[in-house]
Amino acid sequence: MMHFMKKLILPLLLVVLLMSCSSQRISLGMPEQRFIKQHPYATQVELSERRTVYLDNQGAEFYYFKDSKLYKMDHGFTPFGSAKPVPSRQ
Repeated sequence: MMHFMKKLILPLLLVVLLMSCSSQRISLGMPEQRFIKQHPYATQVELSERRTVYLDNQGAEFYYFKDSKLYKMDHGFTPFGSAKPVPSRQ
């Protein structure tokens, strides 16, 4: 009986682990609302008619949304004389 339970628990734990990892995946085309829900630590750094930009405070990466869909990810650029990166202009 105990051997059977060990065989059952291990695959279940593996499935749960894989599902939790895949739900955090960020990909182009991802809806903005899903990104916000999965990344509550991200800060909105730009909001315009053209785009919305979030900064991932844990990884220092910028996420760019147009029409509520992720279209670009990068580390921005650091202007001359500044210590902090800002979103790319395009």
